[in-house]
Amino acid sequence: MNALSTVTIGQSQTVVHLATDQQNVMRKLMALGIMPGSSLVLEQRFPSYIIKVGHTRTALDGETAASIFVE
Repeated sequence: MNALSTVTIGQSQTVVHLATDQQNVMRKLMALGIMPGSSLVLEQRFPSYIIKVGHTRTALDGETAASIFVE
């Protein structure tokens, strides 16, 4: 299990854990389809983390990316 912020760009990952106690962050991630069991691909790290979930791309800040654990 690795934080999303540390994985290889371009490889499909499965979300296994969301490590945040902030309800607003949890709601945002779930609204984007980012929850345990979902698949995503990290496409870019700088200046923002760009991820693809299904057919949707979204930008995340570093703190949020570090709270998403994948394998």
